[in-house]
Amino acid sequence: MSIVQPAVALQPIPRDPGWPIVGNLFQITPGEVGQHLLARSRHHDGIFELDFAGRRVPFVSSVALASELCDATRFRKIIGPPLSYLRDMAGDGLFTAHSDEPNWGCAHRILMPAFSQRAMKGYFDVMLRVANRLVDKWDRQGPDADIAVADDMTRLTLDTIALSGFGYDFDSFSSERLDPFIVAMVGALQEAMNKLTRLPIQDRFMGRAHRQCAADIAYMRNLVDDVIRQRRAAPTAGMDLLNLMLEARDPETDQRLDDANIRNQVITFLIAGHETTSGLLTFALYELLRNPGVLAQAYAEVDAVLPGDAAPVYADLARMPVLDRVLKETLRLWPTAPAFAVAPFDDVVIGGRYHLRKDRRISVVLTALHRDPQVWAHPERFDIDRFLPEHEARLPAHAYMPFGQGERACIGRQFALTEAKLALALMLRHFAFHDPYDYQFKLKETLTIKPDNLVLRARRRRPHERIAAQPVAAEATPAAQAEVRGHGQALTVLCASSLGTARELAEQIHAGAVGAGFAAKLQDLDDVVGALPASGIVVIVAATYNGRAPDSGRRFEAMLDAHAAAGYRADGLRLALLGCGNSQWATYQAFPRRVFDFFTSAGAVPLLARGEADGNGDFDQSAERWLGQLWQALQADGVDPGGAGTGGIVAEVRSLAAIRAETLPAGTLGCTVLSNTELVNDPSSLWDFSLEAPRTSTRDIRLQLPPGVTYQTGDHLAVWPQNDAALVEALCERLDLDANAMVTLSVPQGTGRGLPIGQPLPLRQLLTHFVELQDVVSRQTLRGLMRATRCPFTQQALAMLASDDAERGYAAQVAARRLGLLDVLVAHPAITLSLEGLLGCVVPMRPRFYSIASSPLVSPDVATLLVGTVWAPALSGRGQFRGVASTWLQGLAPGARVAASIRTPNPPFAPEADPRVPMLLIGPGTGIAPFRGFIEERAAQRAAGQAVAPVQLYFGCRHPSHDWLYGDEIAAWAGQGVAEVHVAYSVVPEAPRYVQDLLWQRRDAVWAQIEAGATVYVCGDGRRMAPAVRQTLIDIGTQVGGMDATQASDWFAGLVAQGRYRQDVFN
Repeated sequence: MSIVQPAVALQPIPRDPGWPIVGNLFQITPGEVGQHLLARSRHHDGIFELDFAGRRVPFVSSVALASELCDATRFRKIIGPPLSYLRDMAGDGLFTAHSDEPNWGCAHRILMPAFSQRAMKGYFDVMLRVANRLVDKWDRQGPDADIAVADDMTRLTLDTIALSGFGYDFDSFSSERLDPFIVAMVGALQEAMNKLTRLPIQDRFMGRAHRQCAADIAYMRNLVDDVIRQRRAAPTAGMDLLNLMLEARDPETDQRLDDANIRNQVITFLIAGHETTSGLLTFALYELLRNPGVLAQAYAEVDAVLPGDAAPVYADLARMPVLDRVLKETLRLWPTAPAFAVAPFDDVVIGGRYHLRKDRRISVVLTALHRDPQVWAHPERFDIDRFLPEHEARLPAHAYMPFGQGERACIGRQFALTEAKLALALMLRHFAFHDPYDYQFKLKETLTIKPDNLVLRARRRRPHERIAAQPVAAEATPAAQAEVRGHGQALTVLCASSLGTARELAEQIHAGAVGAGFAAKLQDLDDVVGALPASGIVVIVAATYNGRAPDSGRRFEAMLDAHAAAGYRADGLRLALLGCGNSQWATYQAFPRRVFDFFTSAGAVPLLARGEADGNGDFDQSAERWLGQLWQALQADGVDPGGAGTGGIVAEVRSLAAIRAETLPAGTLGCTVLSNTELVNDPSSLWDFSLEAPRTSTRDIRLQLPPGVTYQTGDHLAVWPQNDAALVEALCERLDLDANAMVTLSVPQGTGRGLPIGQPLPLRQLLTHFVELQDVVSRQTLRGLMRATRCPFTQQALAMLASDDAERGYAAQVAARRLGLLDVLVAHPAITLSLEGLLGCVVPMRPRFYSIASSPLVSPDVATLLVGTVWAPALSGRGQFRGVASTWLQGLAPGARVAASIRTPNPPFAPEADPRVPMLLIGPGTGIAPFRGFIEERAAQRAAGQAVAPVQLYFGCRHPSHDWLYGDEIAAWAGQGVAEVHVAYSVVPEAPRYVQDLLWQRRDAVWAQIEAGATVYVCGDGRRMAPAVRQTLIDIGTQVGGMDATQASDWFAGLVAQGRYRQDVFN
């Protein structure tokens, strides 16, 4: 018997009647788009559509429908008007970048630690200093002065983000006029909103507005360039946002942000970092004055927490739940970024009856969503009790999203709420407010919203108006850590972290355990996948990232998702777990709870209750309290006594390999070279080398993996290389150091990661295996070298190299010429540097990542690398530059040992699991490496009798007789029907020169392949090739697909979001 499901009765999305051609465009009052959307939402049942002169956009206002749109497996966030109009101003900054742009991921990963809960404590002093400027201004001008609230909140928040993030002081409270930066910003934002309600033909005639907008953007860019220039000229200690952007490397790609992107990020933070928070504070004061009962609660709380005149401290903020609820309810009614847009990966039906085409934009109207009567009783009422813990816990997951949701949610949420709470507390501590003009509410919209022209007056609160604080009982002090004695017992600390907060706590626990005598080790949670602990003591510190695992817990989460540890038992394990997060997120504690449940369900015995460190409260206090309980639990649990010594002589002999292995991350493998083969042929007489130089040596290197170790097709191999012996000798000779001298390093606790601390070994081995010697010398190092010479001429020369001088400064003479430490030492013989000074100038050796060019279906225990050697005349003008890893690997003979680890790219870069799904592979030069593995896998699947779709390979090289890498193998696979191969030759006349030219030449076929469901993979140069390929595919969407530029860009973004466009690129 079969059951036939009735077809879904689809309905058209409700639409407001419009006019011919222009649709609903002229029904919207310019500058009131958000108010129009809120008003129209009240006439529809959760969804409606407006016609913007032929561009129809659905809008959602119900929680039920918004919850569907927040399903990341069905929808992706997109950047569309009016936000996309800001690209001219903020470029690929975090706020306006498309999710598939490499700089978005790079900047997001670099900057996330700057917005962790722990980082907020570091910003507090600057926030307090600026908030006191506001208090001082209101004191100076007296109780009868009119306060333009929005203007002063803008001064407050602009100065706060500029000082906290970039060390730049606008000093906004010293002037009655708003800073020109604010004027320019408001003008640019207003122009973006105005464009939303213009016809394209109207916009053509807005030349004056366009010129003014261009001038506003130019002013902002010039100011930001000055900020960056000042920082480069006078570096500061610490890691604020600007230092992070200038110095930090992406933990995933090891790349730094380029200068253009740094400018875009600074503009983004100066705008987004103050505009929304100033609106929040303005709305909060407006609502408090309209609701005197709530204002009285707020005054009482501030008086209790901040009695007298003592300066507030960071911990005070966690003791103000009323102000928390005031800010939350303010953001419910007035989310200052009032909408976001998504698009479906495929055609979908939402609400059981509304059809949405693939890639069609649909917007969530937050001002309406937060007033959904199905969720919010009396939605127009300002009621802070909605956010009492017992009420907030019952809210649907997507009923409240003032900071957006998912991976594109506001990165600065904690910063904004910390700043707003502190400022509001100080305003209420010092002032009583009144409304002298009986303010009639009017909303001002740019890209954000705020009350327009709200004017208040403020007078100092009198002593009798302050409510006396009640004494607070002191909390019990946790047992001191020093009372715990580990006596050599094993203890493992596991960490799952993205922002670094959980890692800091894990390192603190590890250091405490070592100090207490435990044989403690610290690992990422991912490191125990495949080797789960079954006994002993395990302490876990874990965070949650949008409800999923953080970076160092993703493989563990994948193991849980796949139920890959179903038979695991942990009956001998004693467990402690602390979860980090913020209870304002619906996914609070999701991953830590899942990890705890996994271990306890397998039989692990908790040492103490699962802990929660809540960033929405006093994070540090809750973490410290749990740590105290942990040490108490360990003391109560008892420890094994240490074994007695024998009294005999013990000799320990340690090899260099063993010492080096201890400095490398857990999971590093010892691999053996099986073969090392040259793939490039002699180019003599093939072409005129003035057109293009021949390819340098490119090697096929086969590595034997240790027993029981394998990999997945598309994985990377992270290789720890060695410095060239000639370079080490030259450095020692220049500094008059004995390369054979035995060296033992000691460093402050918690530092020296990657170095052989406490292990005696020859200086030659230290410099060969453990530190980078060819990095471009930093400005900080150049300034340090100034102190290593008494020669005034050398000091002057080094100062110039570290400067921003256009011709003789850092960019032109150091970065552009890639000067290394030895280059500087040779050029300036008056520098005298000790070994300690030398080690202060270098960093620990980093791994180099290579795509594995083979498939485990053929040889599961052999990994193939394709290594192009980096050999070229040194840009410094001093000899030949030779890449560290490629030069070392090129010279390895069979039998040589290589320290390496297998790494799965993030996001994954693996062939489609279903071999029937077509793949379009684009990989010129050594970018072909992973694709050799892809095609080898498809050939093995075909040989095993599986149905296999032909692979489309687009390769590029110089000449078919010179560097057609793996050409014979791939030709054989093509002959078997596994692959169709298309090649661009850069020195062959009349052939397509580059892969993007080849794609364009075959644009009809490329379009047909993608439309037929092919997944596109790109590997290789990320600076020129990958952007050119991306643009070529968008152009194909325009030319062959019949789209306009916006549609083609959205189509391409859809491919990325669906995982049908994947790239693994390098610079």
